[in-house]
Order: sequence, then structure tokens, then C-alpha cells
Amino acid sequence: MIAEKNPLIEEAYCKLQVMSEDEGNRMIYEARLKAQRDEYSRIQGALQRGLEQGRREGREEIILQMATHGMGVKDIATITQVSEQAVGSILKQGNG
Repeated sequence: MIAEKNPLIEEAYCKLQVMSEDEGNRMIYEARLKAQRDEYSRIQGALQRGLEQGRREGREEIILQMATHGMGVKDIATITQVSEQAVGSILKQGNG
């Protein structure tokens, strides 16, 4: 009944009926849908990894800048919420 009122829904409903009737078409549709979902998942994973890397690099840059301006390891750790040990490691890496 809703499909009759909305042409887009009616068209989608007709396509669904045609695909449901043919096993081969349904399998092709499901394979394509799976490929689209897999690609979306890969893209989201890459995006998350990129964001995490950017945050990490930004945090490291901030820690190096804070040390350059004379802040101590303890204060840097408190402000950045990074352990003193991690701050020390970042400072060692940043200084060569």
C-alpha cells in the first residue's frame, strides 16, 4: 500500500521482487552488497588508523614543544595525560 503512494518505493519493491524470483540474481546482489560493505569497512579502518596516527604525532609534537619551552617531564605528563616514562621516551626520540 505504501509502495503505491511513493514511486521510488514502488520501483525498489518491484526490483526486490524480481531479484527474489531468481536465485542467480540474488546471489549476485548479495555478493555485490558484501563487497560494498567490505570496502566500507576497509575505508573506515584506514580512516581510524590515520586519525590515531595523527593524534599520536600531534601529541608527540606538543610534548616536544613543551620541553623546548622549559617544562619538566612531570608537568608535561600531567598536562598531556601521558605517563612520565612515555614522555621521557618521546623526548629521547625527539632529541636524536
